[in-house]
This record gives sequence, C-alpha cells and structure tokens, in this order.
Amino acid sequence: MTKRFWMSILSFCLVVVLAACGQKAEAQPQPIDEKVDTCTQCHMAIKNNGYAAQYVTADGKALKFDDLGCLHKYESEHKEDKIAASFVQDSQSKEWLKLENASYVLASTVPTPMGYGVHAFKDTAASNAFVKEKGTGTVMSYTDLQKYDWKMDKGNMMPMEGMKHGQMKQNEAGQHHMQQGDMNMKTAHQ
Repeated sequence: MTKRFWMSILSFCLVVVLAACGQKAEAQPQPIDEKVDTCTQCHMAIKNNGYAAQYVTADGKALKFDDLGCLHKYESEHKEDKIAASFVQDSQSKEWLKLENASYVLASTVPTPMGYGVHAFKDTAASNAFVKEKGTGTVMSYTDLQKYDWKMDKGNMMPMEGMKHGQMKQNEAGQHHMQQGDMNMKTAHQ
C-alpha cells in the first residue's frame, strides 16, 4: 500500500507540473516611455498622464495609444489583430486597468489627449465622483463603451507641452515635426 500511495502522489505531481508548463503567462501592460512612445493610431507622443491605452497581441506585441479613442479607432480598422488583453490608465491614479474591468465617464467638454472625451476609472464610485466634481458627464460600463460612436472633438484636445495643436511643419522628406518647444517628435505624413 505504501508503494501504491507514493506512486499516486508522484503521478499527481507529474500531472500538475505538466499542466503548468502548458499555460501561457497572462498578457501584461507595458510601461509608457514618454521619450520614445508614440500613438499607434495618430502618431502623437504618449504621456503618462492617465489617458494612455494599449493592447497586447497574442504574440506579445504591445500597441500603445495616447487616448482611448485612438485605441478604439485603430482596433476597428485592424480587426485581424489577435488581441490577448486591452488596458487603459486610470485617469486619477495612472494605474493600468483591464479595459473590461474599468468604469468610464463620457465628458466631452473635459479635455482628453485627442478630444474623444472618455475618461477611465477603477470603479463606478470613482466615475461618479468625477462627474460630481466636474458637473458634467455620463457614467458608462465597458458594454456601453462598445456601443459608443467614437468622435474626436479637436476643440477639447489637451494642449501638448510647448505647442498648440495644429502647429506642425512639414520637412522636405514629407514628415511632420513640431515647430515649437523642445520636443522633437515626428509623425508620418497623413
């Protein structure tokens, strides 16, 4: 009986180890590097300001966005991407949240980087507090967000350090670059 007992224990351990080897690590958000990260959609610099978003593909590639609206626009234009997980920064704490777990506020008169007007929070209580503080906005769930008609309002874009939106100059190579400030950001010609 002792031999049978130990064989059962050994077999159980072997099954557990083999099962663990077959599991893939859960996709994790990648940190924002303000010196090099640009939005995959609009090619603007990404700030670690509580509005960044990203998704990680099944093969581990992180696509980063300066505004949640840019993520949704890009995702709708690239349906072939196999997304392992999507993340958004909490507008207050700047912590990464899974897109499906966050609570949202549509407050189109409160600026966001690209003027989409959607702000993310860790929970509904934080969303309600934001609406109360700002005196405007509608609390939305992840399901509501999927039905939202994403529209950019250029009048409610956050100003970038050292420049105003629209102040871009084209160089001889057809690339846009900042005219003012100490930023040396380039964007693809659109």
